[in-house]
Amino acid sequence: MLGEFVTRGESATLPARGRQRQEHLLDFDADTVRSSYNMRPFVLQHHLAEHPDFFSLPALFSLCRRMPRDQVQYRVGAIPGDANFDTSYARYGEGLSFDQVLDRFEESRAYICIYNPERDPLYRPVLEGMLAEIAAAIEGMDPVITWYSTYVFVSTRDSVTPYHMDREMNFLLQVLGEKQVMLWDPHDEEIMSEADKDRLLAAFESRRPVYRPDFEAKAMRYDLRPGLGVHHPFIAPHRVHTGSDLSISLAFTFRTRTSDRWTRAHAFNHLLRRCGLSPWAIDHGHPLADRAKAAASQAVQVPIDLLQSRRRARALAS
Repeated sequence: MLGEFVTRGESATLPARGRQRQEHLLDFDADTVRSSYNMRPFVLQHHLAEHPDFFSLPALFSLCRRMPRDQVQYRVGAIPGDANFDTSYARYGEGLSFDQVLDRFEESRAYICIYNPERDPLYRPVLEGMLAEIAAAIEGMDPVITWYSTYVFVSTRDSVTPYHMDREMNFLLQVLGEKQVMLWDPHDEEIMSEADKDRLLAAFESRRPVYRPDFEAKAMRYDLRPGLGVHHPFIAPHRVHTGSDLSISLAFTFRTRTSDRWTRAHAFNHLLRRCGLSPWAIDHGHPLADRAKAAASQAVQVPIDLLQSRRRARALAS
């Protein structure tokens, strides 16, 4: 798994570290966070554009060349909004080498995703500081961060990130250019049913939601410019369009003890549905049931992993 796990001891110190920082990169409004975090999207301000040593195009291209090759992916050309998210890099990344993409970035209408810049020694202190700021902001609602991962998106004009969802919370922060973010309510049964969420969060099934054109009427649109970001609640489906100029943005994704519990409980619900049962929905007023399902999911995951390993071994042998 990409990203960085956060130990319980490290998580306990994060909020205080975030409050003690002399220079904050993220500006959170406490009332907005309290009323909206993980329930609905909200806009925040940030100061990443004031740090060109990290977030300018030359600095990011240097980062690309330092990172392991499998941690930088790219696409070129026009990509439809309903393209398959998982296959889009392979399908739209042919024809140019990585060095050619960097050298002819705007000409090829390229889109680059840098995975886990927090693993780079120069970027790690900056991104760990942002993690501490997030922990301080959400401490009263969601106090234990268990994992985080960051991604930098560098794209030319009119590029698209296809419709998809993530298994974590996210702050998408615009550094250069403009970007329209379209988010959908994960609690809307027409967008994702409870059975859909159970299936999508089960580790042994497909993890991408189905898109339909009639969803457009329900999209929440946020127009980002440098210095603005938007919060993505847990598993909120989204699609992103850049404007007519070069765009740079940072996605700061993270999981917490609460979201981990929801994920495991959804996975257990999926098992119950496969047995013909109709379980209670997760996070709908049954916290004790959610905790029990999460614990049961952990208990059954080991035999499931063994079963999958044996199936793969038999498939390879046949």
